[in-house]
Amino acid sequence: MSSNGSLTHEPVDAVVDRLNDPAVAASIITLLDNAELLSVLVTGLDGLFRRGDTIADSMADGLNEMRDLEGAPDASAVGELIGNLGQLTRLTASLAEAQPFIDGILESEMLRPEVVQLLSTAADAAVEGANRAEENKTVVKGAFGALKALKDPDVQRGMGFLVEISRALGRSLNSGRTGS
Repeated sequence: MSSNGSLTHEPVDAVVDRLNDPAVAASIITLLDNAELLSVLVTGLDGLFRRGDTIADSMADGLNEMRDLEGAPDASAVGELIGNLGQLTRLTASLAEAQPFIDGILESEMLRPEVVQLLSTAADAAVEGANRAEENKTVVKGAFGALKALKDPDVQRGMGFLVEISRALGRSLNSGRTGS
């Protein structure tokens, strides 16, 4: 209140006048439209400022190490490294885009040791089988050829393995578990 008892609205009037300016209103709308992006940027800048000393120290240490290497016999490696920074930047961008996919793989069952071992065994067998098939010109002709191949104990073990995988896959599909 002023000394004569009337309300003073000067600061409020100044804000209203600014909001009536079309350029100011358009700027505020742009800010509101990009509020999520601004939030991410502010959070990132906050983290950068919080860790600024650590980042600066790390960069200084790296530059000192590079300076120490300058006279070393493998100084050309430093120049090569600097020349490849563009590729590193593109690779980093690609990794950032692929991050959800990478996270999905890392959080899945695919990297369990027994799964990795099984896939490794299957890959080794596939390579060995492909090489032998090429060397021996292996051809199985018709149903009787397949039945004859089934007399081989190794083929029997392999077929048993495939049958059990098919059963487990069928149960998973029936219960609605598809891994996603």
